[in-house]
Amino acid sequence: MKQMKQRLGIFLLVITAIIPLPIHTLAAENDFSSPASAAFAVDYDTGKVFYNQNADEPLGIASMTKLITAYIVFDEIEKGTISWEDKVPVSDKLKKMSKNPDLSNIPIKDKHDYTVKDALEASLISSANSLTSALAELISGSEIKFVDRMYKQLDDWNIKDGYLVTASGLGNEDMGKDIYPGSKKTDENLLSARSMAIVAREIITDFPEVLEIASSPSRAISDGTTIWNSNEMLPDFDYYTEGVDGLKTGTTPLAGACFVGTAKRGDQRIITVVMDVDPEYSRFQETANLMNYVYDNWSYKTVLKKGEPSSQSTISINKGKKDKASIVLTEDLSVWTKNDNQNIKLFFEPNKKQLTKKKKVNAPKKKGYIVGSEHVYNTTDTLGYLTKEEEIHDVSKVALKTDIERANFFIQIWQSITKR
Repeated sequence: MKQMKQRLGIFLLVITAIIPLPIHTLAAENDFSSPASAAFAVDYDTGKVFYNQNADEPLGIASMTKLITAYIVFDEIEKGTISWEDKVPVSDKLKKMSKNPDLSNIPIKDKHDYTVKDALEASLISSANSLTSALAELISGSEIKFVDRMYKQLDDWNIKDGYLVTASGLGNEDMGKDIYPGSKKTDENLLSARSMAIVAREIITDFPEVLEIASSPSRAISDGTTIWNSNEMLPDFDYYTEGVDGLKTGTTPLAGACFVGTAKRGDQRIITVVMDVDPEYSRFQETANLMNYVYDNWSYKTVLKKGEPSSQSTISINKGKKDKASIVLTEDLSVWTKNDNQNIKLFFEPNKKQLTKKKKVNAPKKKGYIVGSEHVYNTTDTLGYLTKEEEIHDVSKVALKTDIERANFFIQIWQSITKR
């Protein structure tokens, strides 16, 4: 069992339900900041990081946890082990919890049979804790066993900084006596902002239907209850922001106000995370600020197009009719860069396995033979990518533009004499 390395403190979360929260004033474009313990923004398709403010420290994630649980629910449905219309048993303990006004829930009606569809929608839209725990019990027999399944899912995503104790994001203090083995009464779920962005991208990629649920301002479930979305960035809400169609809020005294959001404008989808936002500010306004900052200041620029010469326009030929041959890109080469920063550099890297020790191409070879790679990078951009594996996005293969023919025997002798 996983052990908590340090005792976690409990912080008072100040909630201002009536007085409007102040709007955080943005700093200059090159000095953006967020009044949060962590803030992170990343491109969905390429994994390019646009903003990183303490994104690698594990912090409380509260109900953002429910995205991990939802992923497992979608996975079980896809495998056929459960179905949307299966009934979800709700224990007396969870029914009692559902009526606790201090916890996010919908009151469970005693004689009503809730379906998997009901429970997942309530979990993702209104952040219902009791029905989330009921889903965990349906799938694994107990919430404790389900947490083990959640750990396995994190391992599958190569996420190593997670600490989990519940399926819903509630802390152990709200779970009674049945807490995760080895954990303390004060423990809650922890994850870094970077890892939370990975979770969001995984569920959107594998189960894009999550957006259809998460983007619903409200829905009626089978017991007749209308559930309202806790995401106030959707249409007709106070913090409506262009393109936002998800994803999940989270709030506990330890975690503070959190939100993992996603928006799509044009062809570009981004994922943002804000964690433990200063209570004087709105997590939704801060997310909007971060999203607007990304869309206003970052662009994906094509530096070289397919078929254009590499930065090293030719390569030497060994035993060929010609000394050199033209080399070109096999695909467009693009790079993310801030609009006010054009410090872009190119360099050609030969493929040693394809060349001689003197970095020449042995003739004969056909057009399209790969001789190396063209790399592009911004000399002042240190943000990198969501994962190390994704840094290949700034690379294009380079190949021979035309066929190269082998020189005849006499020409090869002459080349040897002249050391060409």
